[in-house]
Amino acid sequence: MNGKIALIVVVLLAIGVLVLPSTVSLFAGQHYWYDIESSGNQIPCQKCHADVYEELNQSNYHLGANSVADEDDCRFCHQANTSITYASGDTPYTAGVEAHAASTISCAYCHLDPGVSGAPPAGGFGLADPTFYANDSGTYAAHLDFVTSAATDSLLEDSNEACIACHTHVAVKINFTHYKAMEFDVNWDTLLSQYATSNYSINTSTQVVNTIWGNQSGSGWTSYPGSANWP
Repeated sequence: MNGKIALIVVVLLAIGVLVLPSTVSLFAGQHYWYDIESSGNQIPCQKCHADVYEELNQSNYHLGANSVADEDDCRFCHQANTSITYASGDTPYTAGVEAHAASTISCAYCHLDPGVSGAPPAGGFGLADPTFYANDSGTYAAHLDFVTSAATDSLLEDSNEACIACHTHVAVKINFTHYKAMEFDVNWDTLLSQYATSNYSINTSTQVVNTIWGNQSGSGWTSYPGSANWP
């Protein structure tokens, strides 16, 4: 009997030697504190946002002085809103108020403010600072309605829906609603010595909806493959 007990004790000790270090490591890892001081920030944003990390590392845009591996690059945008108090480990310690470590930023926050260095201006929509873009009325912008309507939509921050529709690798589905038919006459204009269009009318009684899709590579279709499974 004593021999069996001794054998059981030996087995338990052996299991303990194998399992205990992993157990200690698990709990120690859960209680590792990252430095959030501005001068020594260690927050590994890519720990959760690996997809964003990979995308930006393959892009020439939205990178800081070094690379996106430097957490300061992430903070450059996601702590850019000066009206928000973010947590800081600097002395004295500051607790996050409106946001803790990061906030969702409107693309326009940088791209409509010429005071932000390194951000190409998104002019032409009549939304930029008129002090710097005196002629920017938005009158000729084909996508003005797209941008302004996105700004009032609550899905994403400000007009970000319109920005990412073109500027990121996301699939886009657009439903165009327009009148079904247009009728017009072409007559010889003696004064101009050419044919000119006159007496045109639009059939306002019937409307049709055309749907187009665009994929990540920029290709477009009028019938999306597997459209029933549109995400």
